[in-house]
Amino acid sequence: MGIKEKFLETIKKYDMVRIKDKIIIGLSGGPDSVCLLDLFCSIREEFQLEIFAAHLNHCFRGRESDEDEEFAKSLCEKYNVKFFSKRVNVPEIIEKTGLSPEDAARRVRYDFLFGLKEKLNADKIAVGHNMNDHEETVLMNIFRGTGTEGLIGIEPKRGCLIRPLIEIERTNIEDYLKKHNIPYRIDSTNLKTEYYRNKIRLELIPYIKQKFCPHFSDAVKRLSDIVALDVSFIESIIENIYPSMVTEGKNYIKLYIKTFEKQPPGARYRILRKVIENILGELKDIEFKHIKALDEFIIEQSPGKMVELPRGICGEKGYEEFYFYRKGQIKDFSYVLNIPGEIYIDEIGKKISAELMERTTNFKLEATPLKVFVDYGKIRGNLIVRNRRPGDRFFPFGLKFSKKLQDFFVDQKIPSFERNLVPIVENEGEIVWVGGFRLDDRFKINDNTTKILILEIQ
Repeated sequence: MGIKEKFLETIKKYDMVRIKDKIIIGLSGGPDSVCLLDLFCSIREEFQLEIFAAHLNHCFRGRESDEDEEFAKSLCEKYNVKFFSKRVNVPEIIEKTGLSPEDAARRVRYDFLFGLKEKLNADKIAVGHNMNDHEETVLMNIFRGTGTEGLIGIEPKRGCLIRPLIEIERTNIEDYLKKHNIPYRIDSTNLKTEYYRNKIRLELIPYIKQKFCPHFSDAVKRLSDIVALDVSFIESIIENIYPSMVTEGKNYIKLYIKTFEKQPPGARYRILRKVIENILGELKDIEFKHIKALDEFIIEQSPGKMVELPRGICGEKGYEEFYFYRKGQIKDFSYVLNIPGEIYIDEIGKKISAELMERTTNFKLEATPLKVFVDYGKIRGNLIVRNRRPGDRFFPFGLKFSKKLQDFFVDQKIPSFERNLVPIVENEGEIVWVGGFRLDDRFKINDNTTKILILEIQ
């Protein structure tokens, strides 16, 4: 099977391309990306595609990097493809952040590609990873002590990111370019074995193929395919049980500890991974040791204890729930609530309404934690809805003396994180209602009440 046939087969197999797609091709100028550009241009009319090319100049190799950029631009003119480029001094970023050259370049490159996708309203981003890149990644993951997902290697498709050459070997790509007399650039750093990936590519894999397993590429591909099926099955199970264990709020995720504890360790670890991924959008920098320590913390620590994970993820253990959130995510808020009227509190994802009604003889009070009835005659002007502040005090319903809001929360066994999410309704500096928990006794309805204010959280 020729490269173009394999390219089309891969596109169809993984549903990578649709008719009239807008596709951005990551064009470094190397053989893989040049081959990718040529193949996409060969099907451009058939699929009615709109194709763009994006080149990032990493500034690693001085004039050589500039020549790569000039080559990529010239190639796009030949193929009649709109070209976009950006220069980023990645060596400076490496010096400031301590990231490896490969990691720093990858982060900058994908920031550029995804930013361009938004700008162009493109459908897909195509990059030129091939079968050899995949096997190198699997080996690197094994050496790092990967979990099951690491054995999948480079996925053919992840969201809008597609890799149509992932089942084609590098030598076949180079042969295709030579056969069709298509020029490309060679990155001199790819020949230096001081880079970890290059050492695996240039020294280890050839040795394995020569001494142990001539069909190494096919064996790794088969391993990844089998593992991908198993992971897909496991994830389907986790998807089914996940909703019974968590509630996802506006700026937090709440885990129900008793239900969580009943799961086997493997399921618990995957639940925690999913929670963190849903908060961050990925699992970069989250390792097995973090998940294992977090699992032990949730099960063993006492309520009120807090833990921090990489990338600003915080956790707090309550009495029955465990809260996950990003540091600094919940900020102070304050809204004016007109009477009548309603407001949506974006910080906590809840709506509070205020409604007026005349009191009648047959009126029945049906108050709930989320709905209270206030003597409107005691209200002056509009209301303020905010979260807690230092020194807050109120008269809990049924009591004739005031109590610190902090002490009330402790008595109610409300975790400190959740206390920041409680809407406090106040009027001229006095708390009227601790939303969802208790009305202030001073504002309750009595025999002299003629007009009732109904406050409700939705």
